[in-house]
Amino acid sequence: MYASTELAARARQTLLDNDRGGYTLPTDGLYPFQWNWDAGISALGWLDFDPPRAWQEFHSLFKGMWTQHDFGGANAGFLAHIIFHQDSDSYFPGPDQWGTQSLKLRTSSISQPPLHATMLRWMLDASTTPATRQLAMEQLKVLVPQLLAHHDWWYRCRDPQSTGLVVNIHPWETGMDNSPAWDGPLAAVPEATRAYVRRDILHVDASMRPPKSFYDRVVYLMDFNQQVGFDPARIMADCPYRVNDIGIISILQRASRDLVSLCQLLGMDAAAERLQQRIDITHQAVEALWSERWQQYVSRNAITGELLDAPTSAGLLAAYAGFARPVADTVRQWLAETAFGLPSARASAPGFEARRYWRGPVWQHINMLIAKGFEGTDDALARQIQQTSLALMQRTGFHEYYDPLTGDGLGGAHFSWTAATYLFWLHEA
Repeated sequence: MYASTELAARARQTLLDNDRGGYTLPTDGLYPFQWNWDAGISALGWLDFDPPRAWQEFHSLFKGMWTQHDFGGANAGFLAHIIFHQDSDSYFPGPDQWGTQSLKLRTSSISQPPLHATMLRWMLDASTTPATRQLAMEQLKVLVPQLLAHHDWWYRCRDPQSTGLVVNIHPWETGMDNSPAWDGPLAAVPEATRAYVRRDILHVDASMRPPKSFYDRVVYLMDFNQQVGFDPARIMADCPYRVNDIGIISILQRASRDLVSLCQLLGMDAAAERLQQRIDITHQAVEALWSERWQQYVSRNAITGELLDAPTSAGLLAAYAGFARPVADTVRQWLAETAFGLPSARASAPGFEARRYWRGPVWQHINMLIAKGFEGTDDALARQIQQTSLALMQRTGFHEYYDPLTGDGLGGAHFSWTAATYLFWLHEA
């Protein structure tokens, strides 16, 4: 058990140890590059003790944004899930596997949940001194136009018919890689036949990681994306894996709402109005993803139209996103089923595995987003999630994820976004 002051010092040291001069590794060895949504969470931690460094995390990330000069320009505004600032051979698939060698700064070819506008708004709210407020406003003038380009990419390329429900085309893109929700859609994806060598199981016990059958299919999807030249029209027409992921939809919805506020702050009223139109469409359309059985939102197979009958923590982001259906009672039921916080998949549902990556373990940054969603409407529930999460980190330290039944730390150790979540929450406890 760590004292709060000792753990805060360890959290800051974790970020310092994982700093690579302007961007943060999730953890050394296992994840040797800059990851998209990790960067947004890590910035919250840096803000605790080094505000200029916190803002730099986003500048490093947006160096990897695709422009109208890349691959025909159809993906202008695309922000990859991995930015390869430096080479490393400790991770598969590395920079040579994605077909992006022509880029000045190589990246992967799929994205990740676009939470950045929300993180920037929280950073602005936390900038309460004249100096930090001035710094925040200066940074937002540069970053908000880039965020607008990225949101435009999501709506233009992943929802070209303006249905209100964006599509993801790879499980890694969801951030919740091997979630039980993806089992059905992945079953229709062929397995890769080419040879490849995984690196993750050299760092973490294989029982905590996805199996080979999962990797065979995600490698196939990675190669498919390259084979069609990253053309969003061809991907939306022919990719064998297309899912309306409630996690991405919820995080994009909240981020767009926060981006509207940032645009209004900066006098960008036309951009704010355009975003608000997309927000309004999604607010109505998401009701098609409600599960009466599980009393929460779920994902949907965008090819077959079938709801994916798997309750995951992504579906508990309803209040965070601002969707209409209440999920507080469902969240309380989840909390009653496990001893150490909200798991990534419901413990009483089929497919739950307490120790295997996104099939059951607790991920603290997701719990933070869920808890933040209840602030102001159900403060007692928000505090319960927060205090349970803080207690687990004080008990076990900063791991990638945790067993919700035993509290054991799992995956990578000295993990940046877990440490950053602790620092962010420490000031709100």
